[in-house]
Amino acid sequence: MEETVSLDEIFQLLKKKWALIVSMMILGIITSTAITLFLMTPKYSSETQLIVQTKNADANINTDKINSNLLLINTYKDLIKSPSVIEKAKDKLEKSGMANITEDYLTSAVSVEQNQNSQLFSIKAVTNDPTESAAVANTVSEVFQEEAVKMTETSKISVASKATPNNKAVSPNKKVNIAIGAVLGLIVGVMFALLGELLNRTVRSEEFVTDTLGLPILGVLPLVAEREMSEIRKLQKNALVNEDLFLDVSNVYENSLHTEIDGLDLDLRMTEQLEER
Repeated sequence: MEETVSLDEIFQLLKKKWALIVSMMILGIITSTAITLFLMTPKYSSETQLIVQTKNADANINTDKINSNLLLINTYKDLIKSPSVIEKAKDKLEKSGMANITEDYLTSAVSVEQNQNSQLFSIKAVTNDPTESAAVANTVSEVFQEEAVKMTETSKISVASKATPNNKAVSPNKKVNIAIGAVLGLIVGVMFALLGELLNRTVRSEEFVTDTLGLPILGVLPLVAEREMSEIRKLQKNALVNEDLFLDVSNVYENSLHTEIDGLDLDLRMTEQLEER
């Protein structure tokens, strides 16, 4: 039989399982915080800003020259990450005392950014150390300027601002990671609550039998607490070992035991039929 679940039933289920959902959210926050603080390496960024200008200061600056400089910036972007610039920058950094620098490391650490229709662009370096990031950005900028002079005679590149160490990490973003952990914990908690309900095959109420299964109710057993069940078993055991109950008779007899457990009157009626041996 196909079983349908209404939104109200889902809401009531989630309301009933709120402790599980909140616990999973807290676990997600703790896990994401631990990963961010102890497993993820902080990254630091520094950038050098450069500007493309016309070499001849007395020349009339027109739109064509500006557009030409803007087009050159696209070429400069490729030049900055070219093997010739990266290799010379690597050698220069090694001479300055920075060891274990590879060309692949520099290529991945360096990026070029430019605002649209601006003659100003930036060489950005992102590494695990703020001082190293500044050194990489400035060194690549110096080598690039030397190489760019060989390419054009009509434009020059000037440094607008040099890179300086920035001790504020650009990644990981703690707030974003914690928020992601909370959302993932919430999703996992809701999934566990719904999955647990779907896998629960026990009869939970009379309505489940009549409405969902479409079966009639034949009888309802009262709920007996575990402590009361323990007392009942103890009384039954004592009754079975009582010699007064094992009389040598062949007829049917009844023995009624009456006791009170925590204010609840329980009538225990025992019927036994003994055959003559």
